[in-house]
Amino acid sequence: MVTALRGKPTVAGLLAEPTEEHDTSASASTLKLSVGELVAFSCRRGDLIHIGGPGPTAQEGIRAHQKLQKRRPKGAEAEYRLQVRLECSGQDILLEGRVDILHPQADLHQPAQLDEIKTTYCHPGKLPETTRLYHWAQLKIYGFCYLLQQRQKGSSVEEVSLQMVWYNLKEKKSYPEQSLFNWEALESFAGDALSLYIHWHRSWQAHRQQVIQTAKSLSFPFPDYRPGQRQLAVSAYRCLRDAGQLVVEAPTGIGKTISTLFPAIKALGEEKLDQLLYLTAKNSGRQVVRETIAKLHGVGLKLSLLELSARDKTCACKLGLCSRDDEGTCPRTQGFYDRLPQARKQLLGQHWITPEALAKVADQWHLCPFELSLQMLPWADLVVCDFNYVFDPLVHISTLQDPRYKRALLVDEAHNLSERAREMYSASLSRRDSRRAALACKSNHPQLYRRIQSLVRALAQWSKRFQEQNLYKEIRSSQNVQAWCSPLDSEEDRPATVTRATQKVLDALSELSEQEKFPPEEIGEWLKSLYRYDCIEQITSHQHQALTRVIDRDAPWQEHQLKLICMNAAGFLQESCAQFHGAIFFSATLRPTQFVTEQLGIEPETPYLMLPSPFEPSHQGVFLCPFVDTRYQARKSALPALVDLIARVYFSRPGNYLVFFPSYHFLQMVVERFQQDYPEIQQLQQTPGASDREREAFLTSFSEGAQSLGFAIMGGIFAEGVDFVGEKLIGTIIVGTGLPQVNEEQELLRQSAEHPQTLSAVNGFDIAYRYPGMTRVLQTAGRVIRTESDRGVIILADYRFADMFYQNLYPKHWQIQTSKSGEQLSQQLSCFWMQQRLNACNVE
Repeated sequence: MVTALRGKPTVAGLLAEPTEEHDTSASASTLKLSVGELVAFSCRRGDLIHIGGPGPTAQEGIRAHQKLQKRRPKGAEAEYRLQVRLECSGQDILLEGRVDILHPQADLHQPAQLDEIKTTYCHPGKLPETTRLYHWAQLKIYGFCYLLQQRQKGSSVEEVSLQMVWYNLKEKKSYPEQSLFNWEALESFAGDALSLYIHWHRSWQAHRQQVIQTAKSLSFPFPDYRPGQRQLAVSAYRCLRDAGQLVVEAPTGIGKTISTLFPAIKALGEEKLDQLLYLTAKNSGRQVVRETIAKLHGVGLKLSLLELSARDKTCACKLGLCSRDDEGTCPRTQGFYDRLPQARKQLLGQHWITPEALAKVADQWHLCPFELSLQMLPWADLVVCDFNYVFDPLVHISTLQDPRYKRALLVDEAHNLSERAREMYSASLSRRDSRRAALACKSNHPQLYRRIQSLVRALAQWSKRFQEQNLYKEIRSSQNVQAWCSPLDSEEDRPATVTRATQKVLDALSELSEQEKFPPEEIGEWLKSLYRYDCIEQITSHQHQALTRVIDRDAPWQEHQLKLICMNAAGFLQESCAQFHGAIFFSATLRPTQFVTEQLGIEPETPYLMLPSPFEPSHQGVFLCPFVDTRYQARKSALPALVDLIARVYFSRPGNYLVFFPSYHFLQMVVERFQQDYPEIQQLQQTPGASDREREAFLTSFSEGAQSLGFAIMGGIFAEGVDFVGEKLIGTIIVGTGLPQVNEEQELLRQSAEHPQTLSAVNGFDIAYRYPGMTRVLQTAGRVIRTESDRGVIILADYRFADMFYQNLYPKHWQIQTSKSGEQLSQQLSCFWMQQRLNACNVE
């Protein structure tokens, strides 16, 4: 209960009125708490609500607030600050917030009034009860703070009028709801909420003390540092301690995960940080984090790891564990907040809050696993998740970007971030997919059907503008495809008719939500595209362009596509990273420096650490084979020499090898020819769209003592983030320079890099093709040597690898030998493997 708050407060019962000086001088034992935090944790009840379409945007909410606040009567105050200090259950608390409008007490017969403004797309009477109760809880806590604030000033005020102002954005109309509350009722309500939070806070603090104590005494979990590893750990610690940024290129095998996590955990123990976020683009990276934390747990660390997985992979309905009702509602969302506290308590302080652990607890309490993971976000010491949860404007989790908390960002596989970010800040709409979505709604949702049909027509009209008026330069034209690029700088260049049609579809979805109806499940993927388009259209910058395609232009039903393409997401990345206390970007392939910093939005003066390989260079043979030409137009003629090269590498020392290609088409050409010539060799090949089980079976074939020859794709699942330790892999053959496929989007990227307004003089072809291609090559090459005892070969099969451009990007520890023919390659390989056997005998 709230100490001494029943009846008239006394000086002994309440702390002194807070002043401006108190804001920064609250003691370390004082719990600083916002009204929003308190209500979100303690006052949610009932169902988990998923609306049919996106709710009001932040910009719409701000505009509505400003509009209503300007209409306030004379003497009323907008954004009135509330701040009170009190004691509850033996805990000193500083509770603060801002209420939208305060109407001071006009006379003795009329109490003061607090207004809270909430925007909606529907009539407030149609809002779910869960939502209404939640917003009223916030207003009640504001009312409690106001009355307590007045009583601490010596006033004997006993009542306050609370008014919820629902503002319907579509009608542009306010719906006020007003109630009078007395001190006793608000004190009781706030006391219950505070008691619940304080009980949880003490459990959380007990866990945190264990984390801090064990992190302080934590020792590096290996007998020695590898060369360069200590330097990385020291630089990472200083970066996070000083709230800075750091870019690290560290060769594969140096131990980047432990070298960044260990110093970050030490900073956590010294209370320089509140939480760690480890971002990785691939599931294999998550497994390395698990293994690393398991080692640290083994030497005494008491840290909780929360691993976020995508909603689609954890959804109980999609996994067949429950069924939605006739209205499309998942039973695990009904009464979600009523059962949440027990599940949350059960997970607090667990070492492993993994998808498996979350699923188990979610099953026990009949909760949505994904939503349960989101509820645990603030209560984990280390969060491991994909890039999109921080950087994607549509799905990022705002909880992770609260500047009040000192969170550290550890970005693994950072070489993938720039391309992923461009995708996150791009969006597309397809006429064909939109038409299919409309047809799916025709029978049961006629209004939604008509709105989507309007969008179909708008997309066609937008394309015809280019076909008929010849306003913009055509960037591609063939028998089947026409494509144009247009800027988005001015209103006349923007696809306004498409935007309006999109908004009308979203309005229709909101109207369905008001009626507690849902669109057909089969248009779910299309709706994601629609929401993304709406989101990106609102934040387009000078880095965006519109790509318009007309496909099958001679067919009766042409396909029209509109894509808002982000050419460089550096500004958006920079804005997101600014919300964090510190950030470290690391990878085995981050070069050249200027390219990396410009793509990731990193300031030029940011420390850039390049570490040498920790392994003996002679353990790895690198052979450049310029007698092979793998360019697109030369591939058929190159088949005999390429197949012969692969066979020579394999027979030089039979074992496990992987051959990597730039495309599935090229891979299939070589596989078919190789099977004809060498049917006795066991072969495996990566297939597009392979399941997790198929991928695991592929990897299992590369075991110690096996002799598997695998064919895979550069940049794919087997080329990055996979540890082939020992003799699981003794060689990779890299076919071609890994250049991305030439298409309209890559060409736009090239042209954008060469724009006259670009600050630095760069070669657009390098930006769009050669740098990304070389990153794939280096990542692929890094699969071979993973530990001090590994031995293996890297074959660079293409004459272009001899070009000075590529040689300038090769790692310094590569000792490259050039093979002018297949016969010479066989001789060099024989010498390499013989030397490895001699070295092994000498060691023994």
